[in-house]
Amino acid sequence: MAFWAAVAVGLAAAALAASSCSTSDAEPKGYDYRSEGALLYAEQCQVCHGEAGQGGLAVALVDGDYDATALSDVITATMPKNEPERCVGECADLVADFIVEGLRTEELACQSIAPSPRRLRLLTRREYGNTVADLLQGLAPQGCEVAMDCGFRQRCEAQLCEQEVCNQHSFVFDAGSRTPSSVHIAGSFNGWPASAAQGGLALQSAANGLWVGRFEIPEGNHTYKIVVDDSEWLTDPRALERSPDGFGGENSVLALSCDGGNGFDPARAFPPEVRPDGFAFETHADSALVNASALDAQLDAADVVGADAASRMLAEPGCQRDDACAQDFIRRFAERGFRRALTDGETAGLLALVQDAESFEEGLRTVAQAVLISPSFLYRSELGTKDGGVYPLTAYERATALSYTLWGTMPDSELWALAESGELVDSEVFAAQARRLLDDSRSRPSVESFASQWLGAEAIRTVDKNANLFPGLDEELRRDMLSETRRFVSNVIFEGTGALQELFTADYSVASPRLAAHYGLSADTEGRMSYANGNRSGILGHASILGTTAHSDQTSPIRRGLFVRRRLLCQELPPPPPFAGGVPEVDANATTRERFAMHTSNEVCAGCHKLIDGVGFGFEQFDAVGRYRENEAGKSIDASGTITDLEALGMGTTENYSSIPELASKIGHSEAAASCFVRQYFRFARGYREGLADRCAREWLEERFSEREFDVKELLIDMVLSPDFVVRQ
Repeated sequence: MAFWAAVAVGLAAAALAASSCSTSDAEPKGYDYRSEGALLYAEQCQVCHGEAGQGGLAVALVDGDYDATALSDVITATMPKNEPERCVGECADLVADFIVEGLRTEELACQSIAPSPRRLRLLTRREYGNTVADLLQGLAPQGCEVAMDCGFRQRCEAQLCEQEVCNQHSFVFDAGSRTPSSVHIAGSFNGWPASAAQGGLALQSAANGLWVGRFEIPEGNHTYKIVVDDSEWLTDPRALERSPDGFGGENSVLALSCDGGNGFDPARAFPPEVRPDGFAFETHADSALVNASALDAQLDAADVVGADAASRMLAEPGCQRDDACAQDFIRRFAERGFRRALTDGETAGLLALVQDAESFEEGLRTVAQAVLISPSFLYRSELGTKDGGVYPLTAYERATALSYTLWGTMPDSELWALAESGELVDSEVFAAQARRLLDDSRSRPSVESFASQWLGAEAIRTVDKNANLFPGLDEELRRDMLSETRRFVSNVIFEGTGALQELFTADYSVASPRLAAHYGLSADTEGRMSYANGNRSGILGHASILGTTAHSDQTSPIRRGLFVRRRLLCQELPPPPPFAGGVPEVDANATTRERFAMHTSNEVCAGCHKLIDGVGFGFEQFDAVGRYRENEAGKSIDASGTITDLEALGMGTTENYSSIPELASKIGHSEAAASCFVRQYFRFARGYREGLADRCAREWLEERFSEREFDVKELLIDMVLSPDFVVRQ
């Protein structure tokens, strides 16, 4: 009953949080570029007419002399291109009104940077897992140094403050009111012995009613139970995973690996994040909803993590199982979990959960569960407090926004202290903390997550490939491919020049020995791999990208060309016509380039395919799993091509290239790539697709990026120092 009381507390808080998110009292200035008409235009029209109506693949609309009714009729009948049925009736009216009223030079002038929208942001699976790990580590006894990347493998029980060896595990049993004479561990790794004499792993009595023991366990997945007095077989309440034991109960599950696979991911069963078309990142706030399956997974995670949190607190030498210990737990778990100060009512309510529980341990567990299912934990608050017509974020909200943007997790102790004192609202203090966080190694995983999502490289883990054609592409090699891209981008930003261009033009990468061999190259002891033959260049030579943008049995100039246009240049193209053909059949006597020649020879298709294929053909010397090749169908591969409209669609410019390094250099040094990189990181950091309302903030960032010689680290700093980062509307 206590747990479901916690659920009720969480759901009530959810309703309160939702009601507090109203923006009806905001005071917008000028045209509302977050209106429905503006959003519909961005979704359906700007591909051809330009973000600000400046034109491109179609005529310019800005400052046009249009009648809204007549324009609505034209949109209903003909727009958007190839899909006129998408926008009729009210949709057409809204878009027409936006074009007439919003696409005006005086309205579009950047007099100031508009605040970002107020919102609650549901933690992503990655953020949830990181936050839970940090909360549990925050329960370590005072003076216990805990590495941030240890996850659930870091143990500090009974004043043992050390990292677990990969094939060792510490077992801790809280006897509570029991006074057992023996406690041992029996499991699949030792034949389920009924006693220590028969081979059970005997735990030793320690302080505060704990029984502890640390043992070497073989690598692999195991099940076990705690056996008290050789007769009572118990599921380990600390176990982070469980499975049916076949007798109506549950075994504890233990997974040990020396390949970095240790640790329990509490968000593993959470539904994957929704990523709308054109949005590459897990962070899309408006798509993040708690449905029935998500709620079930959150409840299960709260049950398991709550038990771990309670047992960690009970292992604290100073915990006397009284109100003082409970309040300390509430401060260290609930307050930090909510990422803000608790109200007196919240503190009293959580303390009552402990006082009303059947046991002190159950009370702590219920408090932890209540925290983990509360919207104050599950959501990042970006609501602010009203000041005139805007809503500056509170000190706690600033700390949260900063830490989740740069670290993907909750604020650490230093950032938390500055939020508590209110000092973090000072711009100089905030800027100093931003640099401290970015200089910390904890910023690397977040940057690597951005990189893998921006480039779509994570899909290499699951993309379909013909096993008969590519028998060596197993799970390990796929993992190495993704790791290369993550490590390379991180290496360039934090150890290389830091310049955006190096991501494209680097003549090296970082790879495992097996991946290097896949490329026909070799890596040194630190994993650095030189592109000695000059065939690859930066990210454009990565198998994670080349494999993801190919078909299961053949390369794809279309997918690879679209990858460059959409991911690297942020240039969207209109949808293909209904009669567009599929992938040409494989012809043993023809190269891919020859089979796809119809795209540019057909006048109807050529309009878009000259923008796509001319880029995609440059990748033809790499097969569907990223290996270099010089011949196809018995013919030499022509990897030259032409980039049409590199800087902006509709300009009519052309640039020729003869190799991937040459193509990569042209892209990497283009203004379009720099602008697109700003846009992509903006989306990742802000949690929504930028629109006209964000144009001034984005242009400010682009100017700063250029002034700082395209230093990516400085862009990451400027992203959180931009005025719209700490103010909402």
